[in-house]
Amino acid sequence: MVAIAALLVAPPLQAQNEAIVARADTLLIAGRVFAAESLYYIAVRRGPRDPVARLALGRYLAQRGALKVGAVLMEEARFFGGDPTRVAVELAPVYQRLGEYNHLAALPASAVPFGERMRAEYLRDNPPAVAGPDSASVDYLVNDSQLLGRVQLLIGTDTVMATIDARTEGLVLDTSWAKRKELRRFGSRNTSIRDVNVVTPSMALGPYTFTNVPTRFAPQPGAARATIGLDLVGQLAPSFDPRTGKMLLRASGRVPTTFPGLRIATITNDRGVYVVKGETIFPLGHPDVQRYFRSSRWTLNPKRGEVFVDSVGPPKTL
Repeated sequence: MVAIAALLVAPPLQAQNEAIVARADTLLIAGRVFAAESLYYIAVRRGPRDPVARLALGRYLAQRGALKVGAVLMEEARFFGGDPTRVAVELAPVYQRLGEYNHLAALPASAVPFGERMRAEYLRDNPPAVAGPDSASVDYLVNDSQLLGRVQLLIGTDTVMATIDARTEGLVLDTSWAKRKELRRFGSRNTSIRDVNVVTPSMALGPYTFTNVPTRFAPQPGAARATIGLDLVGQLAPSFDPRTGKMLLRASGRVPTTFPGLRIATITNDRGVYVVKGETIFPLGHPDVQRYFRSSRWTLNPKRGEVFVDSVGPPKTL
């Protein structure tokens, strides 16, 4: 009788799962990434068809680099009765990072504004691509004001110095580029220049050529300066060596499974790329993180949600 009474007063499974997900979200915000991960999995195991749990786990896995798996889980959340608008809002940036512009263009207007949809439709038919050698070394500059460094880009016939920024997505050009005819702009006539969605037909980074690059305009120090998101550079699984000023790029976008070095988990959200340190997270561009990375060669492996830091040299602690 006591057991039956306990069941009668126990909250429904869905309410219990929502509480678990809420707790996991709180832990994730606090930087307790792996504690949050455990709770997301518990919620899905308790309610395999619970859309709230499935959406939360999918969002988390996408942030850890498992974009395809995360997208599938979020799509299943919608199939199992999740709020279509909420799911679409979570799916939009994942489809963007996956390059699945056919799916991005099919999302409702509440999740994809007009200009972004127009650009997605164009990129659906003209998908972005990267061409170049299997691997190559490219110069990059690091100083106190440019924590992740700067690289030289060739856009058309223009040479541009671009700051690598872990908080940025795509390519950001100065507003003076807005009248360039070679760039494709998408948006209504009364759209602010900062809200215009843009495609740069061709951009070269060393021997690698990026075609149809998602771009936006924002004030830079001048037309010859730009910002390039770590998501673009990350497509080539870069290894940064601040001691030599060289960056090794890989056309496959993959890091060998036997790659040496200390592994540090990363998480990517709408504010940028973060590294996981114990019970908290730090932006990749944080001065404390950069002081650590500047003494060693380090490699970004976005598909696995991690960075490798060479184990050669003095002990490494964050």
